[in-house]
Amino acid sequence: MRVTLLSRASALARLQTAIVARALRASHPALEIECVTRTSAGDQDQTTPLWKLPDKGAFTADLSRALVDADAGIAVHSFKDLPTDMAAGTRRILSSSPRRAWLLQDVVPALLPWPVSDVQALPVRGNVETRLRKLVGGNEHGLVVAKAALDRLLGFGAPFESDAAAVRALLDQCLWMVLPMREFPWAPAQAALALEIARSRRDLDDVIAPVLCERTTDVVRQERQILDDHGGGCHQALGAAVLDRPYGRIVSIQARDRGLELWALQGERHAFPRTTSDRIWPRHDEGVDAVRSSVRVPQPSADAFRIARADAWPDHWSRDDRAVVWAAGTVTWRRLAARGMWVNGCADGLGDDEAPKVDVLAGRTLLWVSLTHDRSDRINALATCHVDARLPDDLPARSHFFWSSGDAFRRAVERWPSLRDGWHASGPGRTRQAILDAVGAAGRTGVWLDRQSWQRDVCQ
Repeated sequence: MRVTLLSRASALARLQTAIVARALRASHPALEIECVTRTSAGDQDQTTPLWKLPDKGAFTADLSRALVDADAGIAVHSFKDLPTDMAAGTRRILSSSPRRAWLLQDVVPALLPWPVSDVQALPVRGNVETRLRKLVGGNEHGLVVAKAALDRLLGFGAPFESDAAAVRALLDQCLWMVLPMREFPWAPAQAALALEIARSRRDLDDVIAPVLCERTTDVVRQERQILDDHGGGCHQALGAAVLDRPYGRIVSIQARDRGLELWALQGERHAFPRTTSDRIWPRHDEGVDAVRSSVRVPQPSADAFRIARADAWPDHWSRDDRAVVWAAGTVTWRRLAARGMWVNGCADGLGDDEAPKVDVLAGRTLLWVSLTHDRSDRINALATCHVDARLPDDLPARSHFFWSSGDAFRRAVERWPSLRDGWHASGPGRTRQAILDAVGAAGRTGVWLDRQSWQRDVCQ
């Protein structure tokens, strides 16, 4: 059987088609595949800002029409480019925007290590290499591109080595950061690939089926539904990111027109009984009392650091811009930036289980060191501070607990073993694992994204 794959003509579009072709050949070794390209209306017009282009399929309509005319069998799209309404006669196989301009002004200034009073977003067109060249050779200060695009261009290999080398040379002249998902959610369906075929081509169903990912399809449908609920189209200043995790589905939404801001963990509700505010720890008016002191250690020669708290980076250490700095969350990021440090990204408060996955961006395999306190059990940890957590004496009289530190939890149950029978919550990550290790799978445990949402859920 012979199949023609159709895509836009850019290097990234051709590479994404090669991803599909590779997957198809793995499932059907005898399949003959031809890859062809077509220039879309959005590619032909390189001057009009994206938000002024037609809202429905500026980059996809020409490809969809080719399927109906039988000029190709399967069209490969970046799913985010597809309108929420399908083109007549085709069906979808799932697998620089107003949003960026708006969120840049709200989010970026506090993440930069120098004072910024205002961010002006200017339109830029062209493929990834063209946009990077405009940044390096122009007077602008920064460029926002999809991380997935860079990962694919830099990491695919043959036959795109020259494209990767050109992007690598330009990227090495820049500082980079991965913007936080909580405050800068991506465009709905960002990074997902969509395959489109003519409704009449039922013979292709069995060819495509082995390369589809049901989990990705489900997540993308949710992101696209959020977009559709707000009007659809790339003209919407809306970001919607969905992460599927074993403990639930994390949803981040920022929608300017509706004034909507959401950071939530969805899925099966926790079976915690509700209680009164005097029975929780910490209470609304109660901070986690801890005395911190620095531990003077020499600066290691590592090229990548994970930082749990801003004060974990010693004042006497120097900062090499080639070293990658990854913060635990945006609070730590902002505090490090206020100290004049360039931060490359953060785990959004989701814990160590969320690997940075930035080796491709950095251009090398990174060797991570975690800067933390002297009682941490993290792998590759370097103690730069000592923490003396002071727990209230009436802790055994309370029933519901939110732990932000695995060490604090372990010390509490060592002192008061009866606490194991309490209702223990935490964020995702190592603290959750410390709780599970102590109370077992049958223990009363739950995951919340932050202490404030836990307090709202458990207090009467």
